[in-house]
Amino acid sequence: MRANERMLRALARVSARAVVHVARRFAPVLDAGIVDEGGCAYLAYCRARVALPAGPDETGRECWVNSLHVEDWYRTHVLLAALGFSDAVFALWEKQHGRRDGLVCLISKNRVAGSARHAVVWKMHRHRPGQDWLAADLSGYDDAVLELTSRNDITLVKERLCLRA
Repeated sequence: MRANERMLRALARVSARAVVHVARRFAPVLDAGIVDEGGCAYLAYCRARVALPAGPDETGRECWVNSLHVEDWYRTHVLLAALGFSDAVFALWEKQHGRRDGLVCLISKNRVAGSARHAVVWKMHRHRPGQDWLAADLSGYDDAVLELTSRNDITLVKERLCLRA
């Protein structure tokens, strides 16, 4: 797990008592599963709605296709919803591929220009040495950024939230 200081501050503002159930709202996305195409892993729901871009490497194509604005699905507790969705995607990956490693989920949060609203964007790609979506130094991002590589990372974040309660 990697997070920049902005994300750590954003997570510190999350209510430790808040509960978000992602299964119902994200059911269309999760029920469609993960498809493998050309060495890439895509959420079938997203792949059916997005044309593949020409040019980027596999990680770039996956992040282009596997991108959801979580605030379009949830109005409150959006960061928790993004964490819960990541957990569900990791579980789906484990079920379909029989392994816990090999997938990366990314969550970013930023303020929508000219608004008090925040956008929370979720992305996913396979783990590939030398093909990282994020820079090595997350402190250079203006957005709050979180990189998760397993369900264990999500458990760690949730435990930290509960320790504050």
